[in-house]
Amino acid sequence: MKQFEYKLLTISVAHFKKEDFQKEINEKFKNWGEQGWELIKMEPITSGGVVFQGTSEFLVVFKREKQKGS
Repeated sequence: MKQFEYKLLTISVAHFKKEDFQKEINEKFKNWGEQGWELIKMEPITSGGVVFQGTSEFLVVFKREKQKGS
């Protein structure tokens, strides 16, 4: 039976405003993909009250098949 390992990451919306963020995150995701990690979900995390709600962060989930011996 296949076994998987998971990597969880939260990304603050404030990071999206950084000048080099797109380049940084693309490079990071590319490197993880080369290591066998597959992006399986990106889910917004909302915050706020009854009157105002908005996305404050994103939960990002990666998985890959467990390596033998790990």
